[in-house]
Amino acid sequence: MNPFAQIVSSIKRRISSSSQSPMGMPPEPEHLETGVARNWDINPKDFPWFDQPNALELLEKRRSAEHLSDEDYNLLRKWATDGYCVVSGIVPDELLDTMMLEIDQLWIADRVCEGLDFHDLKVGPNDAPIKLTHAEVLALETTERFAARDKSNWRIHSFQEYSPSAKAIFYDAELIRLTSLIFGYPSIPEATINFMYGSAQNAHQDMSVFHVFPPNYIIGCWIACEDISPDSGPLMFYPESHREPLFSEFKDYPQTNLRTASPELTQAYTSYVEELTRKYERHLFHAKKGDIFLWHGQLLHGGSEIKNPKLTRKSYVIHYFPPEMNVGPHMKGPFNW
Repeated sequence: MNPFAQIVSSIKRRISSSSQSPMGMPPEPEHLETGVARNWDINPKDFPWFDQPNALELLEKRRSAEHLSDEDYNLLRKWATDGYCVVSGIVPDELLDTMMLEIDQLWIADRVCEGLDFHDLKVGPNDAPIKLTHAEVLALETTERFAARDKSNWRIHSFQEYSPSAKAIFYDAELIRLTSLIFGYPSIPEATINFMYGSAQNAHQDMSVFHVFPPNYIIGCWIACEDISPDSGPLMFYPESHREPLFSEFKDYPQTNLRTASPELTQAYTSYVEELTRKYERHLFHAKKGDIFLWHGQLLHGGSEIKNPKLTRKSYVIHYFPPEMNVGPHMKGPFNW
């Protein structure tokens, strides 16, 4: 058994062996064939414990039944109340530095990472951002390649498949323990992104980007790979906004979300979120290197305005799900990405 499987197995045994546990386990996920459409019946009773009306009562019972430490209890209370929590001291600086060095080396590599893409690269001075494969990036003339690197707000996905250091962070035992603790169910890391600069992304909810069933079984994890300057476009978020329901126009969620929505529905969602942000106070995450921001799938978040585009905002994002609750492979296209 590999180390990751051992971690998940240990957590699952701990949860299932607690006969006093106040939480009902989530419904067993159905084993579906990839690409096969089905009807999805959303029942709020199947939502995670922290989204139940009596979440804080359930937490008190968990504290007793699972002998939670004060630190874990406070983290879970913060999560249930505000929709996020911040931890630090988990990922060593040396590991973050090595990962960033491995990303830098992609631009001068003598071997192609097959399947690795660079998103939103601007090659020509007036060109729109495009996606290029690693092979296409290395084929650019050297000065053109470095110019594209330095002037583009680019990102890469799934770097853990190519980088030993990114993989070590991806499978970090404490991050898996914490996200499993929040779910009350074993978690699996998936869907990573490495950012070099601030995203300047509009506020959104991850539930509207991913296909998750039952709803809200997703945790976002944003790791600062350097001290974040306030002028670089820090992560923005809206505490307590996780209590908002799913966008009502995604009528057959998880089939319909931003990945499958029409342009008209996408615009309706954008307007809806803009209105929601007026209900909550915006916060900025002024992170130090190694700080980790964990957030609920319904928490409004995005990238704040970039005041100095020359400043980097190096970060590594991981998303966690219980097994088989990321149901994206079972959705029917066409897809927007």
